[in-house]
Amino acid sequence: MLGLTPDQIRNGLLLYLLLMACLCLRAYGQAWLANRLGDPTPEATGRLTANPLPHLDLIGSVILPLICIFYLAPNLGTFSLFLAWTKPVPINPNNFTKPARHHLYTQMMNPLVSVAAALTAAVIGALAYRTMPGALDDVFVPMIVINASLIVLDFLPIPPLPGGMLLRELGLISEAAFWNVSRWGGLLLLIAFQVPQFRSAFGFLIGIVATPFLYLISLLVQ
Repeated sequence: MLGLTPDQIRNGLLLYLLLMACLCLRAYGQAWLANRLGDPTPEATGRLTANPLPHLDLIGSVILPLICIFYLAPNLGTFSLFLAWTKPVPINPNNFTKPARHHLYTQMMNPLVSVAAALTAAVIGALAYRTMPGALDDVFVPMIVINASLIVLDFLPIPPLPGGMLLRELGLISEAAFWNVSRWGGLLLLIAFQVPQFRSAFGFLIGIVATPFLYLISLLVQ
């Protein structure tokens, strides 16, 4: 399979499952909060579920992440960049009592879920270390790095990412500018990742976000 070793295939499949678990958990969290804030759209469209299947997107959840894992990662030697997403959670802000603010809350649920997932991975990984030390490097540290990557991505000030929505909520960009940039946000992000300095800065920020969780593991395993 593309000249990959059995260990690379095993590690790649495990990484893929962890990535999808994190992304689907975030989608569920977003749907849950939207429902709590008064928007029944996610539940009506079948997205208020922990079942990953309704959240998966053929391109973003299958094709691109598998290419990143099995083609890019072995060549780079590390898994430093992935392109992956789930289907957007359908949300109708008009159902919220405070449409713009509550819509922002639903988007900020993504990094909140990632923080909770990274914290859970750190605690369980440390507890499992005594009986299954290999699981720490195979499962729990990668899960922390994945969620740290997602958190950094969330807070990039590029519409329609949550960081871009935060700029709009703070009045730093207008509503019109937000939607105009949102149309090209994905393209801008792809272009940015072609710049070595941007990739280096992105990796540096991931390290900063991941460090507290990794430090927690070191404290708990002592």
